[in-house]
Amino acid sequence: MTLINERIRYGQVRVIDDQNNQLGILDTREALNIARERELDLILVAEKAQPPVCRIMNYGKFKYEKSKRDKGNKKVTANELKMVRLHPRTGVHDRQILERHAEKFLRSGHKVRVVCQFRGRENAHPQIGRAQLDAVAAALEEVATVEGTINKQGRDMTMFMVPKPGVKPIPKIAKDTRKNQSNVLPEIEEIDDELDVYSAPGVEDDDDDHDDAHDDVEGDEVEGDEVESDSEDMDLEDDDADDAQADVTEDATEEVTKEDATEIVNNVEEDKGELA
Repeated sequence: MTLINERIRYGQVRVIDDQNNQLGILDTREALNIARERELDLILVAEKAQPPVCRIMNYGKFKYEKSKRDKGNKKVTANELKMVRLHPRTGVHDRQILERHAEKFLRSGHKVRVVCQFRGRENAHPQIGRAQLDAVAAALEEVATVEGTINKQGRDMTMFMVPKPGVKPIPKIAKDTRKNQSNVLPEIEEIDDELDVYSAPGVEDDDDDHDDAHDDVEGDEVEGDEVESDSEDMDLEDDDADDAQADVTEDATEEVTKEDATEIVNNVEEDKGELA
C-alpha cells in the first residue's frame, strides 16, 4: 500500500519535486506544505531508504505510471518454459488434450517442452515414443516449430517447440447476452398475449358463469338446510311414537292391576263364606 500525504509518519524525508529536482532532506510537514502549495500530493516511493524518499506529484498520474510498469514487467516474463508429458501408450484422445494445452502455451508466447516418458519394458521400443512426439509436432505445425533435435536421455525423450512469429493468442469467448435476451423475449410476448386475452370483453361471460356456479352452490346449501329440517321433523315423529307406546303400556299395566285386585277381593269373600 502506497503512503501519501498525512499517512506518512516519518519525521524527515528526502524530497523530489514534480520537475525531478532534488529538494534535499526536509521535515515531512514542510514537504507536505510544499506539495499543497503546488496542488499536488506527497507520495512515499522508497520506504526502506535512509531517509525515506518522497515525490511531489499527482497521485492519479503516479498510479497510471505504476500500472504501465507492472504491465511491462509481465511482458518481460511472458517467455517461460512450459512442459507437457505423455507416454508411448498414451491414447489418441489423451494426446489431443495435451496438444490443446501445448497450443495454448505456444499462442501465449511460451516455449513448450514435450516429454515422452518410458516405463519398464517400454524403453526397448523408442520408436513408439518418437512416433508420439512426431504426431504432436504435426498437430502443432501451424503455430510452432521444433527447436533442435529430439533426444532421449534415460527414460525421457524430449522435444522443444517454439511459437512461430505472429501467432496470436486464442480469443476469449464472450458471453452473448443478446442470445439470452432473445430467449426471454418470446416468453414475455406470450405472457402479454395471455394478459390481453384475460382483459378482452368475452371474459365477462366467464365471470357470469362463475357467479351462476356460485348461486348454484348457495342453492345446494339451502336444499341442504331443508333436508336437515326434514330430518328434525322425522326425529320429532319418532319421539311422539315412543310416547304413545309408553302410554299404551301404562294403560295395559293399570288394567292388569285392576283384574288382580278383583280376583283378590273374590277370594277373600269366598274365604269368609267358608268360615261362616
